[in-house]
Amino acid sequence: FEHLGVGDVVYRNFNGYTVQEGAYAQLEYTGLDNKLNAVVSGSLNNTSMWRRDFFYYDKEHERSKTKNFIGGTVKAGVNYNINRYNNVFVNGGFISRVPFFSNGVFLSQATSNVINPNPKNSKIWSIELGYGYHSEVFSLNANLYYTEWLDKCDRTTTRTGEIRQGPLAGQLYTLSMSGVNARHMGFEVNAKYIPVRWMELEGMFSLGDWIWNSNPTGYFYSEQGQPLADLDGTLASGILAPDHAYAKVMQKGRKIGGSAQTTGFLGVTFKPFKGFRIGADWSAAFRNYSDINLTQNSLQNGKEIEAGTPWRIPWGNQLDLNASYRFKLGNLDAILYGNVNNLCNYNYVTQAQTGVGQVGTWKDANRVFYSFGRTYSLKLKVNF
Repeated sequence: FEHLGVGDVVYRNFNGYTVQEGAYAQLEYTGLDNKLNAVVSGSLNNTSMWRRDFFYYDKEHERSKTKNFIGGTVKAGVNYNINRYNNVFVNGGFISRVPFFSNGVFLSQATSNVINPNPKNSKIWSIELGYGYHSEVFSLNANLYYTEWLDKCDRTTTRTGEIRQGPLAGQLYTLSMSGVNARHMGFEVNAKYIPVRWMELEGMFSLGDWIWNSNPTGYFYSEQGQPLADLDGTLASGILAPDHAYAKVMQKGRKIGGSAQTTGFLGVTFKPFKGFRIGADWSAAFRNYSDINLTQNSLQNGKEIEAGTPWRIPWGNQLDLNASYRFKLGNLDAILYGNVNNLCNYNYVTQAQTGVGQVGTWKDANRVFYSFGRTYSLKLKVNF
């Protein structure tokens, strides 16, 4: 409860270090009278991470161990131009991304040198098949995609809560999950039509099916990265020891929340005279699902936590207007932009959270986030 002064340190004082070395290569081939184009590329990198803590450690122990991770990418694509207007393509790739510094390599990057006992690279592999048509007045691109994400390392893999009693009461604990897998597949198409010089029409449609593809297990740690035996702050005998508290989240097959899995867009632009354009865009989002909210009350040691059924959020849409005008400001080129977003001032749910084990109705959504109402913006750009 003392007043802070210049130079005082509270809660944390550390430096984090990340050093990376890498190599990249690409090979491209064009043949068959420019009808066939193939590209393959790859990269390889080594990432080293460590930290120095000047608050919780003495001089002898302030530097953590260094962890090294090998990551990389492999990507390949082939495009074939059937004729002047039509083409088909196939692309594929694999990415191995090293863990994040925070809640990846270090269990508590702000206060501890303790390293995650089993940090893994996130792996992503994907393939897509596509078709394109392009002419002076009409163009279209369509593709099918399939993606698997293994050992995700982001905000979806950690949860926190408060230790309510015992010697660590008031501190936060962290549930660090591993083996979080997801599967994304779907269909996308976008098109553009120019019936006359002064008008353009655009459209897009995307249909996806995104699900969690595993039941990950997580272990509990204190703020200082100490393994917990229970959520009352009792310390375990060691990391991943038999008495180390854990939980398993049963979410395989559940819909992934946070983004609409069906989206559509229609836009029109008019150019009535030189330098001026005005347009309207209508966008809609369907099959948007709530995130599963692992609350403190639902996290229990040694338990299989039933994720429940995400709530399917009602569809939402909005209409936006935009305009711009190019003109001369003396000898300078200038552009005046104007936008009105959500013209109808329509409010709809964009994201939501559902409690663990709920059946997926609006009554079970314990937190929702709405769209912005009507907003305006005006911008002037001058090129000197």
